[in-house]
Amino acid sequence: GGWSFVVYGIFVRAVLLWHSTWFVNSASHMRGYRTFESDDGAQNLWWVSLLTYGEGWHNNHHAYPHVAKSGLHWWEIDVTWWTICLMQRLGLAKKVVNYPPSLQRLSRLG
Repeated sequence: GGWSFVVYGIFVRAVLLWHSTWFVNSASHMRGYRTFESDDGAQNLWWVSLLTYGEGWHNNHHAYPHVAKSGLHWWEIDVTWWTICLMQRLGLAKKVVNYPPSLQRLSRLG
């Protein structure tokens, strides 16, 4: 009925979203690897990225926060980026910022 939608469709969904955000911000500052040197402790953590659609590539995000894509290398799966690309092709997203060309070439080399 209506209350099931309110509880699960609104409240539970919101709580899961908040927890996944906090999870990225805690787990990705404790373990993982770094593509870029930084003093903030941000690291890339593959299994967090799988659970959060690419948000676990936290070190990449901290190095280039204005870039829409979190995954840099081919193995860094970023479902959010794929969604943004689809929206761009459909004309629903414009002025999407990607990594600088020098980093894009580096990422292709692996």
